[in-house]
Amino acid sequence: MKKKIILSGMAAALLFTGCSGKTEANIIPLMNLEWFSEVSDVKSNMSNYSLTQERESNDGDNHQNLLDYSGTELFETACDLTLCFIEQGLVGFNYHDIEKNNSYREWFDKIETLYGVPTEKGSGMASWYDDPVGKNTALYLFNLEEGVQISFYATTNTPDKSYSKQDNDRKESYVPTPELRTPIVPVIEDTVTTTKGTSVSVHTEVRTSVVTDDAGEVVEIVTEYYEPDNIRVNQEEISVASSTTSTDTSAAATTAVTTTYKKENDFKQNLLQFYATPEFERKRMSVYNQVYEYKTEEAGQPWELIMQYENVPYCDKNCDMVLCFTSLGLIGINYFDNDIRAYDEWVDNITKLHGSPTESHDDYTMWEDNTLDDDTVIYIFALDDGVQISFFVDDTGSELS
Repeated sequence: MKKKIILSGMAAALLFTGCSGKTEANIIPLMNLEWFSEVSDVKSNMSNYSLTQERESNDGDNHQNLLDYSGTELFETACDLTLCFIEQGLVGFNYHDIEKNNSYREWFDKIETLYGVPTEKGSGMASWYDDPVGKNTALYLFNLEEGVQISFYATTNTPDKSYSKQDNDRKESYVPTPELRTPIVPVIEDTVTTTKGTSVSVHTEVRTSVVTDDAGEVVEIVTEYYEPDNIRVNQEEISVASSTTSTDTSAAATTAVTTTYKKENDFKQNLLQFYATPEFERKRMSVYNQVYEYKTEEAGQPWELIMQYENVPYCDKNCDMVLCFTSLGLIGINYFDNDIRAYDEWVDNITKLHGSPTESHDDYTMWEDNTLDDDTVIYIFALDDGVQISFFVDDTGSELS
């Protein structure tokens, strides 16, 4: 039985900054090539560059052609380039700074200046889903063992009216995620805690590992957070409890680290990303059993693609899980507990993770000002057949049915 989904409109708008250079930035990464161009046309247009390899990749029924070029540039920096094609044509540009001309942080700052703040940011990877290089496009930044990779991809498999090549009869197929030739390397950043004029720099490491198949396609992304163990702040001093720790309240303290997962993000199974495409998130969720996938359309409302999974763990319970997508990408993550008596238990669990709710009633509770990014709003609903726990981001601008 398909679960009832309760959707609520989001009033808060996401803010993006630093987009003044977006028009110019649209053109440069695409090498004057057109999305969904055929391999032969791209080869002809790229004849001034050195084609070092032409290869194929097969993931089940999904087939890719890949062209590797040298002697190319991105934003006046020498990079190699891999172009990705599916049956519909050109869908991906992967720039490789294997000479490490710029560090990951330098690339991040440059991209943020051109395209604004990222939609999602992790350790050694970031994503921009705000159509950075045209409608239905995304930008990915990876810190790999071989260097920094910057990828520009189409996020749908069919050109629309914004593209010069229009073909409504094209067969639907998947759009691949960027090929990662080497593992992601985490980028370590420091966070600073200040108490009564005394600051201590706490060394926090986030380790990201990416599991790929033989074709280089991403199967699973796992992130672990490593933080100082048992930091206790007193009124007059900052003491860090660790057998191998040196403490200096007038300078940065160096600490040993133990594994601590940030449980407030547990609802993002396998690092789900808001505004990511269905194709991308379907791969992340492949470890779970998908029971339904269907599209809902109601006149005057955004169309929605619904993916339902069963036996997904959250807060020590196995739940049904429903992902909601609009044309913007993933905008809703919902959990369903069939125990109709568990409403108060879920309110208590979410309160422990995200603080006191904005509103609390007998049949629903809401968190608008919480610890999550993306201006996420959290809802808990007491339904006739169980309890629904929902995480939603702003869906303003979604295409209407």
